[in-house]
Amino acid sequence: MQPRAYTLVVDLVLGADSDPRAPGGAVTKELCGHWEHDGACRWPHHTAIETTEDGHRVVVTFECGAEERAAVEGRIRAALEEGRLTGPDGAESSWTVSNPRP
Repeated sequence: MQPRAYTLVVDLVLGADSDPRAPGGAVTKELCGHWEHDGACRWPHHTAIETTEDGHRVVVTFECGAEERAAVEGRIRAALEEGRLTGPDGAESSWTVSNPRP
């Protein structure tokens, strides 16, 4: 079955001094094992973050088969709901999801 593109949007509030790239790094770590990995992603994805009135909006576009969608989306949500990531410089970034899954 051909992969399709899906989009997941999650609103969050970054902690003070947190790197705005960290949520995207957390998604890649969850889907690929690490943000620096060899080879192609099992589930190709792109994460963008934008500032909103209430915090930030993370938009993750990912590709997978229809039968994998719920599992991949669940992994992305779990990574974002974890709410933290230690970056390559050792600094920890944190955030709170403001629209958690039902």
